[in-house]
Formats: sequence, structure tokens, C-alpha cells
Amino acid sequence: MREKEQLRQEYQARWSALWPPAGESLRPPHFAEAGRAAERLRRLPEYRRARTIVVMADPVLLQVRVNALGDGKTLLAATPGLKQGLVRITPQMLAIPLRSRLLRGGSLVQAGKPLRPPADRLGKAELLVAPALAVDARGLLLGDGRGLTDLLHALLVSQGVLTPQTPVVVLVDSRQLSADEFPAQPWDLGADLAVTPEEVRRFAPPLRPRADLEALPPALAALPLVRAVRGQLSQDLDDEDDDED
Repeated sequence: MREKEQLRQEYQARWSALWPPAGESLRPPHFAEAGRAAERLRRLPEYRRARTIVVMADPVLLQVRVNALGDGKTLLAATPGLKQGLVRITPQMLAIPLRSRLLRGGSLVQAGKPLRPPADRLGKAELLVAPALAVDARGLLLGDGRGLTDLLHALLVSQGVLTPQTPVVVLVDSRQLSADEFPAQPWDLGADLAVTPEEVRRFAPPLRPRADLEALPPALAALPLVRAVRGQLSQDLDDEDDDED
């Protein structure tokens, strides 16, 4: 969708000028007061109730990952690009002095137990925390174009780790909140809450994808985690057909 890609480029240029990236400029920005937003997240009832939290791998969410372990929660941490799937990390697995170093980027796979569904059970999670380039007036997320948050949400719903009602929280700067409405696609995910350093904005009803895993573009369908989950789902359907026969 050309209009959406143009929006993405405009926001990326704006945030790169405001918060110069340390690495790739095409990712959700690591805004200056992300730590304050992470502390505000800790005060939300949705966070306090959650025993297990799914958190994307982006640098802007590092303090969320550190806080979750400090608060006695279990992390289901996405690895960069989902190329190495998910890692389960409990507070007992990672000593406090190591958390800031190992709860980032490629180091995440060293921090806990890598999960390989369907052989590994993923359990349940009560919250998904993600970044975004921008959030529109309905809570729709504008991502970096890779579709990783949308994909992970769909995968975890298909596995019963999340439900469509599980809260989705996005951590952003207040300048990333747009009064406009972005073009929507069937695959797009919306947030229940946007947490900034200054405020919490709630969206109701939250937007959820209308497409499933069968609608994936080839690049995402080729990820090992996706192949494993889709293979399991196909096997489950075959088993149901055999039972009916």
C-alpha cells in the first residue's frame, strides 16, 4: 500500500532527525525518555496482573524487559527479526547484574531457554508489549514494514498463548501519537493502550487483525518459527480429518 509506505518513510525521517539512531534507521525509534514510559507501564493494572509478558526485541523496550524480571514476571522475549524464535526468561535464570547486557538484541538467546514449538510448550501470557513508528487515533500501529508484531500476535493467538482479548500495549513518545487514521490492511494489529512518558491513552474497541496465518507474505512464511507453527496446525487438521473418518 503506497500511501502507507509513504507515511512510514515520513515518520522514519522525522524520528531519525529527532532521535538519531545508533544502528538501523528503519526501526521504531529509541526515543529519549523510553525509561520513563517503561516506569509508567509498571503502574498499569494490565501489567500488574500479568504473570507472563511477551515483549518484542527492539532496543526501545529494553527497560520493559529488565523491569519485568525485576517485578518477578516471566518473559517470552522475541529475538531480533524472530529469526531465532522466542526465549523464555524467568528472574531465576538471569542474575541482576547481567540483565541490562543480555536482555538486548542477539544476546537474548543466551539469557534464557530458547523455545521451539511445537516441541516446546509456550504456556500462556497476559500481555504483549510492542514498539511502533506511530499510532493513529484508533490505536492502529504503523510499524517498520516488516510486520513482526502483527505476525507474532497471530502466531501466539494460534497457539493459545494469547487470546484476541489479551491487551496489546505499545510504548511510544507522545509525538508518535497521531490524530489521523492510517490506511488499514486485514493483517494490521491495533493497541489497547499507548504508554508515553507523560500519559496512558486507551483505545476502544481495540483493532484486531482480520487475516490469519494463511495470508502471510513469503518472507514471513519462510521464518522457521512460522513453518513450525503452520506445520503443527496442518497436522492438527489432518488428525481431525482422520478422527472424522
